[in-house]
Amino acid sequence: MRFADIIGQEKIITELRRTVKENRVSHAQLFLGPQGCGNLAMALAFAQYLNCENRTEEDSCGVCDSCRKAEKFVHPDIHFTFPFIKTDKKEICSDWLPEWRIFLENTPYGNYIRWIQQLNAENKQGNINAKECMDILHKLSFKSFESTYKVLILWLPEFLDKEGNRLLKLIEEPPDNTIFLFVANDQNLIINTILSRLQMVKFLRLQTDAIALALSKQFEIEYNRAVQIAAMSEGDYNEAMELMALHEGERTLQFRNWMAYCFRNQMNKILEFEDMFAKWGREKQKSFFHYGIHILRELIVYQAGAGNTERLPDEEANLVTGLAKSFKTEQTIVIANLLDKAIYFVERNANAKILFTYLSISIMKIIKTENALAVKPF
Repeated sequence: MRFADIIGQEKIITELRRTVKENRVSHAQLFLGPQGCGNLAMALAFAQYLNCENRTEEDSCGVCDSCRKAEKFVHPDIHFTFPFIKTDKKEICSDWLPEWRIFLENTPYGNYIRWIQQLNAENKQGNINAKECMDILHKLSFKSFESTYKVLILWLPEFLDKEGNRLLKLIEEPPDNTIFLFVANDQNLIINTILSRLQMVKFLRLQTDAIALALSKQFEIEYNRAVQIAAMSEGDYNEAMELMALHEGERTLQFRNWMAYCFRNQMNKILEFEDMFAKWGREKQKSFFHYGIHILRELIVYQAGAGNTERLPDEEANLVTGLAKSFKTEQTIVIANLLDKAIYFVERNANAKILFTYLSISIMKIIKTENALAVKPF
């Protein structure tokens, strides 16, 4: 991956270039930022830049032998550590490298849940164990094979417990030309002994226009539609990708049906929908709720007379005008807030069936009452 492939984050790219130009690259850095901000992608691009045989001040060349290997995630001097599920046959990260390379190829902006889903282990907890820490010590004790720098990209050090203390001496006194790039989302979950030894590089959420531009190029969709999806993603490019993966007509129909079932008190239909919802992965469940919030926000604007539906796809425009006949503005606001809270519970592994049933019953109560604000669903 090259800097040119990174979405936004121009200030950080400029600073990383400067440290290389001035020969002041910190040997232990923490790329800290929210999910989907691109800190993992940046670590990949920076590692490639450091070892490029023909790098310019702007970027790696992308064509030299080092770059070609880095872009396939097979460079012998770029090592990876990440949370994984220990099995009898797979005890360290090297055993999971084929799956890891597929993950990086398909979702360099992906998150922990997406990674664990790829391993078909949603009900298991990944970690970075003591044996992996010992393997890190072993790998980095050798001289680099081909390039100037040995680079360790350690994704999600939040999953390093006390075993991480085995790495302290290595981080403090690394072999020559050894670079540690830690990539994290929550510094509060990193053990202090590790955190205190890292130079922090803070990433912000991606700007809506940066995500929209990337979506319009990657998926060849109209820019206005890309802006809508980018706004729903809340600065998370992985979330934007998930939203794109949902077929427009399908999700519109699904949300319309759910609202109709709630409005008509069709509990049998809600239970059927609940079964389908429970089979979705957590990311798709979140995306469905994000989409619902998007529709309800458009409905609020429409109800306030502050906009029209001409800029929406026909299916969404029809849904908004249809809901306007049934929902009061106050009800719309409360339901939108309810879906936002539901996303919070999905992220914390709430039981999908219980959550969806509770949501549906709460929405039915909101529709029936004259004072929607009086309903306390959570």
